[in-house]
Amino acid sequence: MKTTIFASIALGLCTVGLTACGEQPAEEALPEGMANVTVTNGRIVLPAVKGNPAALYFDIVNNGSEYLMLRKVQVQGGKGAKMHDTMEQGGVTGMAPIGGINVTAGEPVSLKPGGKHVMINELDSGLQAGGTTPVALTFVGGDQYQFDAKIEAPGGAD
Repeated sequence: MKTTIFASIALGLCTVGLTACGEQPAEEALPEGMANVTVTNGRIVLPAVKGNPAALYFDIVNNGSEYLMLRKVQVQGGKGAKMHDTMEQGGVTGMAPIGGINVTAGEPVSLKPGGKHVMINELDSGLQAGGTTPVALTFVGGDQYQFDAKIEAPGGAD
């Protein structure tokens, strides 16, 4: 009798296991802190001179009530990405690396030419105008937000 019970249980478990294999995986939910973040207009502008860094621009909005600080950007197909800000000193415009970008609740932030932006080093030659590539934004605390950035030809048009 014990054998019959164990056999029935084993058969039932196998059936459940096989049924589960046919299920679609659940869509991965955003971390709680990222549910109120929206990124739009993500684009990478390829460099005019091969081997130079590309530039990443996007608009980000924090519709939540918590303050966020963007600390790191990763671009698939790039060897490294660093946040920069454009500034003027003594009549000369230049850019300098920055350690983070404040994303205050309710205040949209635009990364754009002539302002805050991300420089991407050693871009993979397979990334071509008209395509897209994944971008991961990491915030203080470790939460990540991912989006696809459109790839544009030098000068900002594909």
